[in-house]
Amino acid sequence: MDKTPRRYPVICEIDGRTHRGTYWIAGKIMTVSTGMGSKSRQVGSMPAEVLAQELLRELAKEGKA
Repeated sequence: MDKTPRRYPVICEIDGRTHRGTYWIAGKIMTVSTGMGSKSRQVGSMPAEVLAQELLRELAKEGKA
């Protein structure tokens, strides 16, 4: 049986630019990845899609999306 977490697309728009990434959850940790970097955070009560967009926005502001 494959133990690889399922990956989901995530998109956000900042200043008219669309940024895309992929996220997955392993245990209680969500990771958002782009071609230039990734960020992880513990999943809490925030919906997964909202947290993924927040992490993607952070990556974009750092120039990693």
